[in-house]
Amino acid sequence: MREGLAGNPIGAGTRGARWFGTMKPFDPAAALADLRHEEIATLFDFLDDTQFWLKDREGRYLLINRAFQVNYSLPSAEAVVGLTDLDLAPPYLAEHYRRDDARVLQGERVIDRVELVGRYDLVTLWFRTTKLPVRDRRGRIAGTAGFTRVLPGVSAPDFPLPDLAPALAALQKNPALAWSNAELARLAGLSVSAFERKFRRHLHTSPMQFLKRLRLSRAAAAMMRTERSLAEIALGEGFCDQAHFTREFRAAFGATPRVWRGRFGGVKSEE
Repeated sequence: MREGLAGNPIGAGTRGARWFGTMKPFDPAAALADLRHEEIATLFDFLDDTQFWLKDREGRYLLINRAFQVNYSLPSAEAVVGLTDLDLAPPYLAEHYRRDDARVLQGERVIDRVELVGRYDLVTLWFRTTKLPVRDRRGRIAGTAGFTRVLPGVSAPDFPLPDLAPALAALQKNPALAWSNAELARLAGLSVSAFERKFRRHLHTSPMQFLKRLRLSRAAAAMMRTERSLAEIALGEGFCDQAHFTREFRAAFGATPRVWRGRFGGVKSEE
């Protein structure tokens, strides 16, 4: 067995720590509780390409790092405390984040999910995201924590999913087309079953669910930014008709497109 300082065997399972010949009582829980988490969290400020956050059960931000602050053009990290995603992002993105958080608050862990996310400035980028539940001292889930890192675009040589890149690029460029798993698998050079498995493993959803969420996000953005009618938006974003669009939108956002458009200040139509 290897020996540590003063001949103390490493890994001997002692509940103390020998330091220059002096044995000190060791209580790891107390040692962790005594550390100032603010100073530990400062480590995340040195990850320029990674946004970190901590929220309570109500989705209110408690802590962010510098990359998050810069991404949202906040005057300081403290300025976000008490705000929610609705204060920072367009409502169609905030609803996506809220539903994600709800699953994490039930104990689900999101690990290394590759996702296409629109930013506050309406630019859409690829990210790799991890989210975990955070427990209080009584062991109850009291909030969520996560970090996300922007990825190269699907056309970049260092995009992390080169096999899926052709299919993802096609979906991102033309989401309104009548895509099938077979056609997307052909673009990726994979069998349908291999394509579906790889897609779900890395994006945590099926290709068709991913496509539906992309269409709904684009439709929500169009309702806020354009004067197009709901029927035009529905057909333009790949839905069979306005009725189909209304059903899918209500299931995802909890309101019909017309109600949602009026609620969040989008252009009101005559429909």
